[in-house]
Amino acid sequence: MKPIYVVFLFTAVALGAPACQRTSDEGDTKRVPKPPPPEELKVPVDLRIEVTIDGAPGATIDAPRLEANKADFADQDRHAWKLVELLGDSTRRPGSVMAIAAKGGPEVLLRPAPTAADPQPVLLVSRRGEVVATMIDPKAPFPEYHGRGGRLGRTGDPLPRVSGVTKIRVFVETQ
Repeated sequence: MKPIYVVFLFTAVALGAPACQRTSDEGDTKRVPKPPPPEELKVPVDLRIEVTIDGAPGATIDAPRLEANKADFADQDRHAWKLVELLGDSTRRPGSVMAIAAKGGPEVLLRPAPTAADPQPVLLVSRRGEVVATMIDPKAPFPEYHGRGGRLGRTGDPLPRVSGVTKIRVFVETQ
């Protein structure tokens, strides 16, 4: 092989090798870790959840409204307000349903609890400012699921949840 071809081949291999790396591997290894959550839990100031009741606009759920109401369930990392209390009498009608939606996502239906001991639909705010609609068991509002599933065959949190709530639609379900 002539020396000019060896130099050309070496240059082509050297320049082409970095292009062969998979970007997905590179992105996974160079992730910046999440910063620690703030010391105190604060409701996001830009929180705005549009509410419709039977097709008519209802009272919007925003930061001042949540801060004006004491959380029904709380620990140092999370506060949760019962949706039945936030949305009022419209959710206490027989057959009422709350359709919860996030930006660009499907609606998840939550129903008011038949008794106070049953899982309650709530709006939860975490210390990181995440807003989630979910169901909470009043007997154990914030159970520890970390490390209890996976290879041991135990289930995680079986209750429905919607992160980043933007809309709540209340209506009466007909059979």
